[in-house]
Amino acid sequence: MSKVFQVIISFFTTVFMLPSMLGVALFGTDNINTNTYGEVRPDTWVAVDGLDRTLPTYEEVGERDDEKFVGLFYWTWHYNFASTLEADNATEVLKEYPEALHDFNHPAWENTYDGKPYYWNEPLFGYYQNLDEYVVRKHAEMIADAGVDVIIFDCTNGSETWVPAYETLFRVFDEAIKEGVNVPQISFLLPFSDEEHAAVSLRQLYEDIYSKGRYKHLWFMWDGKPLIMARESALDKYDPYEKEIIDFFTFRKNSATYFDKNNSITKNTWGWCSTYPQTKFGTSLFGGAEQMCVSVAQNAADGQLVAMNSGGNVQGRSFTHGDYSYSFKKGNEKVTVNSETENAMLYGLNFQQQWDYAIACDPDFIFVTGWNEWIAGRWKEWQGTENAFPDQFSDEYSRDIEPAAGVLKDHYYYQLCANIRRFKGVTEPMKTEGGQTINIFGADSQWNWVNNEYFHYTGSTRDRDAAGWVGLHYENHTMRNDFSNVKVTYDNKNVYFRIETVDDITPYTDKAWMRILLDTDSSGEAANWEGFEYIINRDSADADTLKIEKSTGGWSFETTGTAQYRIDGNVMYVSVPKTALGFGAKNEIHFNFKLSDNMQTDGDIMDFYQNGDVAPGGRFMFAF
Repeated sequence: MSKVFQVIISFFTTVFMLPSMLGVALFGTDNINTNTYGEVRPDTWVAVDGLDRTLPTYEEVGERDDEKFVGLFYWTWHYNFASTLEADNATEVLKEYPEALHDFNHPAWENTYDGKPYYWNEPLFGYYQNLDEYVVRKHAEMIADAGVDVIIFDCTNGSETWVPAYETLFRVFDEAIKEGVNVPQISFLLPFSDEEHAAVSLRQLYEDIYSKGRYKHLWFMWDGKPLIMARESALDKYDPYEKEIIDFFTFRKNSATYFDKNNSITKNTWGWCSTYPQTKFGTSLFGGAEQMCVSVAQNAADGQLVAMNSGGNVQGRSFTHGDYSYSFKKGNEKVTVNSETENAMLYGLNFQQQWDYAIACDPDFIFVTGWNEWIAGRWKEWQGTENAFPDQFSDEYSRDIEPAAGVLKDHYYYQLCANIRRFKGVTEPMKTEGGQTINIFGADSQWNWVNNEYFHYTGSTRDRDAAGWVGLHYENHTMRNDFSNVKVTYDNKNVYFRIETVDDITPYTDKAWMRILLDTDSSGEAANWEGFEYIINRDSADADTLKIEKSTGGWSFETTGTAQYRIDGNVMYVSVPKTALGFGAKNEIHFNFKLSDNMQTDGDIMDFYQNGDVAPGGRFMFAF
């Protein structure tokens, strides 16, 4: 039998006799978290990001494809450094001492040792440790809201698997599931070529987690078994115990290089980062790929690995191959950006070019690099660069998506959300309807006939009392009224809200109490604050009315009317005159909205990620 014919027979046997390699139905339902609280459906939420890019909707991307998966590279080892080191920030150092860029011995570096880790900038949640449950819970929600299926832990250096961090994450994620969060599942990426260390890691993970069935609902399954990105050859298939481990997992051999050529599905190889046009890992005879990579930036230039601060053609956030651009709609205008655009770094051109190619190739799985690496060692010399920062260096030359305290804010987070929707589609949104008159001082049973109901997670803002890097401690005790669901309807005169919280609602005299923000202008041309034209109860309420205000541009407002409200235990009923929101009496109405309680910094939308409670999170809005 010819080798070509053998390959063809092998391929068709794989496809038709073991079809689980090719689709969700074949993986079983283990990858689908069905434990939802009141059907929280983040992919039906809408958002306009800080660059005025709008998230794709159902009409644009169609029904969700449950046979497509997205993995996100996730780092758990910060605590290993944070317990003994202060958080040094390379961007801040070089802002003051730009001449220190390639001078390892410059006094600005304070004689820190060869390989000392530096942040490229400060995360939104501060210089946290991975043991901080407040941060881990925030990650659970944000990554779930983006539509990520699995986070893949970086265990590529030595044999450490960072047990305290994954134990914290397992515990927090398990609790989040109970409160409605469709958390991403988990997998591990082990050393690329050091098989001795990989074998130690495999045995440790198997013994501690997998053989005991611990947190089984968090395991990401592929081909019917837990996925592990590691080399099967690290184990001895003739040793009974190691053979047991081999048989337990679905192995995908992890490729370290950014420059792989497309390879066959028989290679069982996956990547984590590729230069454009990215490698197709696991291509079939028909050209379909099992896995591809998408990354924010790459420490590469002219086909070679380089340090991020080496200069030249390093592939940072605004780098593109060729004359690439992309466009989006801003109001009624079409905006096109390329590498020459002012502040091009904010628009993720490198990231978008890779997404465009990967989506066009339509693989089964896209691996995204990355969420929260944040630090890189400063080395005396690496790949020919003196005072080298190999992996992360600055706002431009970094590859994290997690929101930053600096200029990048949450731009890359919403770009991630948008592209996952383009790749996977979204859930069809519910059809909302009006025509129901509500007496907010009457019986709650009036709302039984209102089907327009929106749910959100409870427990979103945990108390925070946790150590950061040496010398830093973070506290947050701002959770007050914890939103669980809201119903909305309207008649010819009013829009009605029924807002429910977990516990009894606190007194109306509280600061920044029980606000409703509304986006009523789909064109985006009307004066607004971060896309919201109206806010209800920005100022302190009185006993039975709330002030309705319209933005005059930014966090500046003028009064347009008052809304009536009533509190009954853990339920708030609100009646808002349509005319005060710019709606005609008999018109069918369309708007987006969100709820906020106990915002700490008025006018800063990034506050929505950190303080009090918002529903939905961040910039997301419910669509009515």
